[in-house]
Amino acid sequence: MDPGRAFQFFQVMRQGSSILIAILLAKSILNNAEIGNYEQLWYIGNTLSFFWVSGLIQGLLTYFPGLDAKNKNHFFFNAYLSFVVISAIICGLLLSLEVPLTQFFTGKDHLDYFPLFIAFVFFNWPTYLLENFYLLEKKAWPIVHFALLAFIGQIIAVILPLFLGYSFIYSFYALIVLALLKHLWLLIFLFRNNKLQFHFDKIKAWMLLALPLVFYALLGGFNTAFDNWIVNFFYNGDPEKFAIFRYGARELPLALAMASAFSAAMLPEVASDTQKSLATIKRRSKNLFHLLFPLSILLMLTSDWFFPIVFNPEFEESIVVFNTYLLIIVSRLIFSRTILVGLKDNNVVLLISALELILNIALSFFFIQKWGLAGIAMATVIAYMAEKILIAWYLFRKYKIGLGQYTDLYWLSGYSLLLVLAFLWVEVF
Repeated sequence: MDPGRAFQFFQVMRQGSSILIAILLAKSILNNAEIGNYEQLWYIGNTLSFFWVSGLIQGLLTYFPGLDAKNKNHFFFNAYLSFVVISAIICGLLLSLEVPLTQFFTGKDHLDYFPLFIAFVFFNWPTYLLENFYLLEKKAWPIVHFALLAFIGQIIAVILPLFLGYSFIYSFYALIVLALLKHLWLLIFLFRNNKLQFHFDKIKAWMLLALPLVFYALLGGFNTAFDNWIVNFFYNGDPEKFAIFRYGARELPLALAMASAFSAAMLPEVASDTQKSLATIKRRSKNLFHLLFPLSILLMLTSDWFFPIVFNPEFEESIVVFNTYLLIIVSRLIFSRTILVGLKDNNVVLLISALELILNIALSFFFIQKWGLAGIAMATVIAYMAEKILIAWYLFRKYKIGLGQYTDLYWLSGYSLLLVLAFLWVEVF
C-alpha cells in the first residue's frame, strides 16, 4: 500500500470515528446538555492543541527530508521530547486555570470531567507524531494498524460504557487507558528505531522553520475556535445550542480527512521537487473531485431526510449549518497552501491567514444577527475561499505557478457550480 493512501485512511478513520461517536451519543442515554458538555471539553482541548501540533508537524514534514541519515536517526526522539514538554506545560496551565479558562471558552465556571479529560489529552497529544513518523519512513501498514487501534478504540471507549448502563465518567477512564496504549506504541517505536540522543540544535532549527506555521495554524484554528466561541457568546453559553451548532458544523465526512492527508503527504514531495509535484497534485486532486463533490451534492440534497434519522429530531436546526459547511469543500480541494508551505514561504502563509481571520470575525458578527447559526457557517465558507484565492494569486505573482498547473479548473468549476445550485435549491427555493 502507498504510504500516502494509508495516511488518507488514517485521517478518514479519525473523522469517521468522531462522526460515529456523535451519532451514537445522540442515540445514548445522555441528554443534549450532557452531549454539549462533552463537545465543550473537546472544543477547549482542540483549541489549545491544534495550532502547535499542526504547525510543528507540518514543519517536521518539510524539515526531516533535508536531514542526513545520521541526524534522521535521532530526530524522532527529539520531536517526541518536545511534544511531551509542551503537553505538560499546557496541561499544567489548564488544571491551574480551570475556572477562568472554562469561563472564557464556555461562559461557565465548571465542566464535568475536566481533570479526567486533561489527563487523557496529556498522554494523547504526543501520539499525533506516530502516524507522521511512519509517513516519513514510507511505512504504510503500520499507519493502518495504528489507525484501527486509535479510532476503533476511541469509539469503544466513549460509547461502550454508556450502552452498558454505566456513568459517563467511565468513558473518560476508558479514554485515558486508550491514550496510554497509544503512548506505549509510540515509545516502542522510538526505542526500536531511533537513537535516544538529545540535540538542541536540531530542535531549534525545526522550531524556527515551524514557527510561522504554528502561528498560521493558531490563526486557522482560531477560526474554528471563534465560531464556537461566538455561539457561546451570542447564546449565553447554552450547552444545547452549542451542541446543535457542533453537530451541524461538520464538513463532508471524508473531505477534510482526505484533503488534509493528501496535503500532508505532498509536503515532502513539494519540498524535494516542486515542478514534478505540481502535476502530481493536479492529477490526484482531480480524483478527489470525482469522489467528494458528487457525495457532497448528494448529502446536501438529502440532508433534510437523513439528518433527523442519523442523529435525532432535536438536531433538526443543525441541518442548515451542515449544508452551509458542505460548501467548504470547494476551497479544501485547492492545494495552493500546500505548495507555498512546501516552498518554505511560511511568513506569507501567516500573513494571509491573519487576513482570513479578520474577515471571518467581521462577517460572523454581521451574519449571525441576520441568519443565526447558519450565518457563522457562511462567514467561515467565505473566509476559507478568500484565503485560497490570495495564496493562489501570490504563487502566480512570485513563483509564476498558475492555478491551472496544480488544479483541474474545468472539473473544479463544473462541480462547484453544481454544488452551489444544490445549496440554493435546498435552502433558498
